[in-house]
Parts: sequence; C-alpha cells; structure tokens
Amino acid sequence: MSRRVDRTFFSMTDFFEPSQWKERIQQKKQSIELPAGFPEDTELRETYCLARALDADLLQYFQQVDFSIDRRQIQCGIQTIADRFKLEVLQGLQKEKTDFNKNLQRPQSKFKNIFEFAGLEKLYLSNTYTRFISENLGHKLEDIADLSPYVFIPESRIDITLKGIDFIVIWDGKLHYTQLKTKKDTLTSSQVPRSINEFKIHLNSMFVAALDMGSRLNPSRTKARSNGIELRVGEEFWTKIGICYSDILNEISGSFRDIESRLYAE
Repeated sequence: MSRRVDRTFFSMTDFFEPSQWKERIQQKKQSIELPAGFPEDTELRETYCLARALDADLLQYFQQVDFSIDRRQIQCGIQTIADRFKLEVLQGLQKEKTDFNKNLQRPQSKFKNIFEFAGLEKLYLSNTYTRFISENLGHKLEDIADLSPYVFIPESRIDITLKGIDFIVIWDGKLHYTQLKTKKDTLTSSQVPRSINEFKIHLNSMFVAALDMGSRLNPSRTKARSNGIELRVGEEFWTKIGICYSDILNEISGSFRDIESRLYAE
C-alpha cells in the first residue's frame, strides 16, 4: 500500500521537500488577511494564517494519496508503536526510580510532593507512573492515527505547529482540523473554552477522544454542535480513517499487561 507521497508535496510540476514546503507556507501566510473581530491572540493569529496558507496545498496533496487500506500493514504499524510505547515507558520509569533513590541519598530543600518528602518510593513512583504513562500514551495514539492515509500531521511532516491542532483529516473532500485527546474526559471543564476558541478559527474542526472511555465527554455534544465542532469518540473515529479500533485496544492492552508485570515483578 502506498500510504502517502513519500512525505513530499506534489504540485503540478514539482515535488517539494518538507523544508521547501514549510518555506512556501511561511511565504503564503504573509498574504492571508484576518477576519474582522479576530481574537487578539498572537498564537491563534499565527495559526489561522498558517492553516489558511496550508488549505489549498493540502487539498492538492491529498489528491495524490492512495487511500487504499492494508489492514495487515496497519496492524504491524500499531504493533511497532505499541512496542515502542512499552520500551519508552519502562526505560523512563526506571530512570524515575533511579533518580528517586539518588535524591534520597543527598540533602534536599525542595520536593515534588509529600511522597518524596516522606521518602515513600512506592507511593511516589505510583503517582509518577500514572502521569508518565498517560502522557506517553497520548503521543502514541497520535502516531497510530498517522498510519492512516487520511491524516496529515503538519508538525512531523513540515515542522509547522498549529495551536490546539494535532493533525488534519481529509473526509468527503474537506479538511478537518483535529485535536486528539486520550479519552472522553481528558479535557477538564475549565479547559473547554480555550479549546473551543482554538477550533472556531477553522471552517471544519473536530475533537477526537481516541478511546471510548471516561465518565463524561468534554466538550459536550451540545456545546460542540453549537460551536460547529464535530465530535468523534473511539471506534467512530478510527473506522472513519481506516483503522480497526479493536486492534488498537488489543495491542495497547497487551503493552500495559507487560508493563505491569515488569514494574511489579517483585
């Protein structure tokens, strides 16, 4: 399966390398005008201009993409990402454990939390494990989405960062500027207004909860609909981009089982 155009951009007569494409977008953004009443937010203004400079190029880029899906190839990609997730987590947590014990041996005046102050290794590391694993998992779910020919990640492809946007999805000929969170309640209620402002500057925007888990969807479907934001949760997102949701759950669950058995072997 030819997923993409070798991370290059096809433009009628030329192929642009990532650095050339980035330079092209930076030049094009200079001619983009902000709508009247646009928020006084420097990062949002920069993102709007970059995104509008990208729009036409991305539509042309996606016209050259082979959208056929080879499930076996996707499965292999998910497995590779899950293995990398497991390795990074185990190495990272081992470093945390080593650092904790080193710190115990020398005088300290500042502590990360009460567990470190009390010298409680297991409670300290349990708290660290959850945070470290959750952050890493979010990045790996984004990597899995990037296996799909329907997804374009501007930061990894052409070194362009868009505030509040993780990647862009092409559906029915339209570009959807997308933010991905691990589960339904990853965003707190206090974070929702900021995310909505980040979505509203795009004609088509989408919030994705990668895993259909969590107590409550933030933003709610009502709030999303009133602000023109599409919501996709779990399988309804992954199926749409040609990736089997159960394959993700199975591989990630297997990695977690291996991680737990290694961390708590004693």
